[in-house]
Amino acid sequence: MKKTALLIAFGLSTLFINPSYAATYEATQAGGGYVFSNSFSGNTSFDDYISFSTDGMQQVLTSISGTGDTFSLKEFNLLDENKNLVMNGTVFNSGSNLSFGFTNSIQQGSYYLQVIGESTGTNASYAGTITLANAVPEPETMALMLSGFGLIGVAGRRKMREKV
Repeated sequence: MKKTALLIAFGLSTLFINPSYAATYEATQAGGGYVFSNSFSGNTSFDDYISFSTDGMQQVLTSISGTGDTFSLKEFNLLDENKNLVMNGTVFNSGSNLSFGFTNSIQQGSYYLQVIGESTGTNASYAGTITLANAVPEPETMALMLSGFGLIGVAGRRKMREKV
């Protein structure tokens, strides 16, 4: 009797628990970046991983918007190919439309964008873009490079004087 009551209680409790989705998707390459989307139904919590890759040192800027009766995007992270945290995203605005970026450039390689949020309603979805921009060298890097060229020029000029 106790086993039957426990099975019935467990079955009823699963009806009232919000489903939680965790899935990995591959972003589709488009122009200078990627596009991605996901849709689901019912009261949902999601923790999705969107895979993409970079070509050399690049900065990442992402924009996401969602639809649903109540749609809330909670967190975005940049993860490496082993799903280890690389950087937390800096949120530029919030609600169902969210933009964020990463202040540092990332190396060439494979990465995941982690999207965490919640939605209620019969039909919910989100769509977004990952824009990759070539990294602009820091002023210190440019100064170091120019001083290196200057030293090469001085060394070359000295050799020219020694030959004469």
